[in-house]
Amino acid sequence: MFIPFWVLVIGAVVLYYWYKSIKEVKKDSVEYFEKMAEYFKESIFKLEHFDSPRFVDIQDAYDAMEINYLRLKQRNLSNPEKALELSRDWERYAESLSELKSAGVYLDVDMGDNAYDNFQESAKEPSIIKEEVEKKFKSLLGKDFHKIPPNYDDRRKKAGKEDGLFNLKEDWKLFYPDSDNFRRMIDLREKSGKEYEEEKKKSKN
Repeated sequence: MFIPFWVLVIGAVVLYYWYKSIKEVKKDSVEYFEKMAEYFKESIFKLEHFDSPRFVDIQDAYDAMEINYLRLKQRNLSNPEKALELSRDWERYAESLSELKSAGVYLDVDMGDNAYDNFQESAKEPSIIKEEVEKKFKSLLGKDFHKIPPNYDDRRKKAGKEDGLFNLKEDWKLFYPDSDNFRRMIDLREKSGKEYEEEKKKSKN
C-alpha cells in the first residue's frame, strides 16, 4: 500500500509529541496511564498494509472499553487509589490490544514455517490481559457495562459461514454493517487509493 510521505511525517510528529507529553507527566498517576493508553491507541487505529476483521474487532473493543473506563473513572473520583488502579488497568488493556494487532501484522509478513506458532505465542499474554480486564470492568459496572461488539468469529457464526466456504478476502466485509470502525477503515483505504493515483499522475508530469 502506498503511504504519502506527508502522512508518515505527520504520524512521526504526533508520536513525538505524545512521547514528550508522557515524559512530562508524573509516573504512576492517572494522567500518566491515560496518556499511555492514548499512545497505544495510535497503533491500534493505524491503517495497515492490509485489511483484517481482527483489526476492526480490536478497534471496536477499544471504543467500547473506553466508555466503560470513563464510567468507572467517574464513579471513583473521590477514591484516588481506586482511580489509579483503574487507569493502570485501562493502560494495560490498550497495550494488550496494540500487541494483538502487532502480532497480526507480523503474522502476515512472517514467511517461516513456524509463523502461526509464533503468532499464537505472541498473542497469548495480551489475550489473557484483555479478557481479565474486560471481566473486571464488567463485574464492577454490572448492567451498566457497555457491551463489546461481536467479533469476527461471532459474526461468522451468526451469518452461518463457519464452514469457511466463502471468499475470506472480501466476504468478511459483509459481516460489519454496524461497525463505525469498519466504515472508517474503508474510507481511509479509499482516500489512500485516491492519493496514490494523484501521486502517480504528478510523477508522470
